[in-house]
Amino acid sequence: MSRLLAASSLALVLLLSGCKVDPASPDYWEKTLGKARRAQDKVRVIETLRSSGNLNASFLPFLHGQLASDEKPEVKASVARALADVKNPASVEPLGNAVDLSVTDSAGNLMNKELASALGEIGDPKAVPMLMKLLKARDNYTRIEAVEALGRMRVKEAVEPLMALATDEGSELFLNKKAIEALGRIGDARAVPVLMRMLTKERRGVSFYVESSFSLFQLGQPASDALLAVLEGKDTELSSWAQRHGINPASYSFKAAQLLGDLREHRAETTLVKQLEFKHEDPRIQAIVRTRAADALARMRSAVAVKPLAALVSEPDAGVRGEYTYALARLGGREALPALEKAAGLGDWYAREAALEALTMLGDAREKPVLEKLAAAEPARTAAECEALGGEGCGNPAALGKKRVELIAQHGKRLEAAKECGPDTGCWVKKLGDAEKGVVARAALEVGRGKSAAHVGALLARMTEKDPNTRMALILGAEWLVEDAKDAAALARSALPTLENQLADEKSSTEYVRANEDLRRLVARLQRQKT
Repeated sequence: MSRLLAASSLALVLLLSGCKVDPASPDYWEKTLGKARRAQDKVRVIETLRSSGNLNASFLPFLHGQLASDEKPEVKASVARALADVKNPASVEPLGNAVDLSVTDSAGNLMNKELASALGEIGDPKAVPMLMKLLKARDNYTRIEAVEALGRMRVKEAVEPLMALATDEGSELFLNKKAIEALGRIGDARAVPVLMRMLTKERRGVSFYVESSFSLFQLGQPASDALLAVLEGKDTELSSWAQRHGINPASYSFKAAQLLGDLREHRAETTLVKQLEFKHEDPRIQAIVRTRAADALARMRSAVAVKPLAALVSEPDAGVRGEYTYALARLGGREALPALEKAAGLGDWYAREAALEALTMLGDAREKPVLEKLAAAEPARTAAECEALGGEGCGNPAALGKKRVELIAQHGKRLEAAKECGPDTGCWVKKLGDAEKGVVARAALEVGRGKSAAHVGALLARMTEKDPNTRMALILGAEWLVEDAKDAAALARSALPTLENQLADEKSSTEYVRANEDLRRLVARLQRQKT
């Protein structure tokens, strides 16, 4: 194989060197292509043209002619890629004419895929009829290209077929997901009922929640109206559909809550506060409804939520308590500190630490004696916990207790930063570069609360932060500035290309899934304001 490739490359060099016309001219490449006999050599000539830096609109007659005359689908596919590089609306008709929906072989499928991709890259409205036809291609990858192109172009005529594709149980799962994503990009309110159903739909153990929730977020107000009706129990049609499909009504309660928090829908505030007292015979369902309500209230910075949340922070389950304390840390203020101080001395270590973290995210020098008291009591608490429950590290309770005292001191660094900075936002901006990630997380929220547009760049510059929780704080701080500070959005939009590239680069990274869902929403907000 390597000898064959070398021989082919040598032949191409000889072909190129034998031409006497200007290497930057279409004539040069047309004559070179004319001397190639095998399809693979023709493909190599076209790909070399693409990488030469010479390709421009003057090549269109040559490329259009080649697309029409060449019989080999792999050559047509390569020409389509070249035309996608040029992105000229004049190529729409030749590309459309080259589509062959009757093909069944891999080369023909690849050709149609590249033709669909090129039509999408050009993005001209004249391509819409052919892209709509390509939705029915036999090859799934061709259909994906058509779906994505119609989504990017925000083609309203595609909404109905895309809704059908999103819910088609005979289609591949990734096609359903791509159709859902395209509906979000198009942003037509007609898609809301379908997207609402797909929030809870599963097929073969695969959920469509991530795609559906983000598409609803992109739709904005129409989605807010629908989600609010669900949260308040007023969408009888969806309730009936859920009942027929065996979907627990509580699943819509917590999913609607989370999305309404993302959308900052303050009309939901009263209902969400009530959901903090939600009761269910299954403690897992009760916990998830309550914690998603807490998260939503924190996202919309609900002042009325502080008191009821503070009443919940003695929850014995460490994970559930952590959700409540994290919500309070984002809400800010000192009102919850007494409840957090009490909770920091109750429960197992992980429950105590959850309260301790929120305490140091909200407190200042006045809480240092509290921390010292907690540190002094920790060795005895650890010893008692080890005796009662056992667990990792309990083979040496004294060493474990010492380690936990060190962790308390580490959390205390936030209080030292608060003592130094107080309400000085400029001081907190400097703390964004602190070596202690807990200090950076608090600094991000303090900067976000500072309402100074000039500081949004300092937050966005650190979006590649490795610690996921710290990154989430940085994103949240930037979101607050974009929402509150005049001109912050305009300043933040300059970082859009960098943020978009980061999301693309980290798409397969499971470590940042949760943080980057928040980042995607920030990017979507900025894109929406841009248009």
